[in-house]
Amino acid sequence: MLRSMTAFARKSQSGDQWSVTMELRSVNSRFFDCRVRIPRELSPLEEKIKRLLKKRLGRGRVDFVLNYQALEELPVVFTPKIGLARNYLDAVWKLADGIERQPELDLKDVLYLLKDVIVAQEEDMDTELVWQRIDPVLEDLLESALEMARREGQATEKDIRNHLSRIQELAADISLRARKNTEIQADAMRERIAALLRDVPLDEARMAQEAAILADRLDINEELVRLESHISQFYKYLEAGEDVGRKLDFLVQEIFREANTMTSKSADTTISHLVVEIKAELEKIREQLQNVV
Repeated sequence: MLRSMTAFARKSQSGDQWSVTMELRSVNSRFFDCRVRIPRELSPLEEKIKRLLKKRLGRGRVDFVLNYQALEELPVVFTPKIGLARNYLDAVWKLADGIERQPELDLKDVLYLLKDVIVAQEEDMDTELVWQRIDPVLEDLLESALEMARREGQATEKDIRNHLSRIQELAADISLRARKNTEIQADAMRERIAALLRDVPLDEARMAQEAAILADRLDINEELVRLESHISQFYKYLEAGEDVGRKLDFLVQEIFREANTMTSKSADTTISHLVVEIKAELEKIREQLQNVV
């Protein structure tokens, strides 16, 4: 079954002292193009999230947003600025020497006068713990997004199969017309030569040879056989499942090539019109494949 690159999912979950909300949007793109927006303190998890999205989605332009709130208080670390305190005390002693006074300072005075000598800072968030919390939610989010993508792909595949069936019908009409056209062209050639050489005996062997050359030049059976082969391969890829979009796009190009060759080899307007219809069906398939993984 084909899978579309169009997907959307949103999930929320909360636990003891934490909550998380995720949202994922995906649209078609030739490659994997991912934009992740997460809280700054969770930036160490960004690459891990991107790798998981690429592994599960394969292709597409993906926008992923994660909001995480931790209600529990993080431990606070008090860090002394030793150098700042030392420089301050050195300045005090120099001042005391300059005015010939003995400074009367203790640690309490330093802390009172120089309030930023000790800095209070929350510890960094435990990203491994956060990952354990959000990983199941992310997996659930991806599964919901993929389920939507599969439904879209199923509808796309049904439409593509209809177009393929129509192409096969048109190819059958072309084959029938081509056989009749070859006979008509050969008879016409005979009549023209007979009219030109009304009083000259005809060389039947030479006429047969020329008719065979004409038939070979007008014969598009080889192109029809290759076209049918490409369509057969197309159906096999459809049965194979996901991640076949690029292969299918290549086969569409090959079918286009066979159709163009048929047009150039045949001067019959009916065949030309039928080939135009085949190309129209191929364009519809190509448009659908732009959104297939």
